[in-house]
Amino acid sequence: MSTPAAPPYPPAQPYVRPGGPPPYLGTDWEPKRTRSRRSLILCHIGMLIHFPVHVVMLLAVFALVLALSIVGEFVFAVLFFLEKPALKAADRALSHIPFRPTWWATWREVRHEGEPGFPQARVEEALNGRKPKTTDALLRAHLYRGIGPWAALEIATALGWQLDDKARARPRAELVLRRAPAPGSLTATGPAD
Repeated sequence: MSTPAAPPYPPAQPYVRPGGPPPYLGTDWEPKRTRSRRSLILCHIGMLIHFPVHVVMLLAVFALVLALSIVGEFVFAVLFFLEKPALKAADRALSHIPFRPTWWATWREVRHEGEPGFPQARVEEALNGRKPKTTDALLRAHLYRGIGPWAALEIATALGWQLDDKARARPRAELVLRRAPAPGSLTATGPAD
């Protein structure tokens, strides 16, 4: 007896408007669980010990990038076709070094994590603090811990932001947002000038 053959093509994905989350929402879009009070205190103490080491590491990475960029300036003047691949490789390598590790817990998080409105207030505070001319924003995952990236995206949508479709979606680490165009600024042929 043979097993039934798989369909020749994947099932159709539902339509999602641009600026929304991807059509298949996996576990990356689910909220991270809130940490217990005890683990928050331990993470805070660990953060206080790890912070100076982390700053020294970031300064060392900055010095290395600066040294390589000075050498690269001379190399890429001759071998100009290697500049874009080198920048992409550097971007991929540096994206693995977090500016703020996810396990850190600030004193504010120790006091308020687990409260229902705390993550929502942090997301609103981060987005409302932007200047009106700013067109893009970055929400780090520590801001929406407890409500998840999906709820953070809903809050951002209510404030006039949407998911940037040019950036790769990494909801476990960050949400890259851009300002949604005003309803009257779009015409049938494109943006109104």
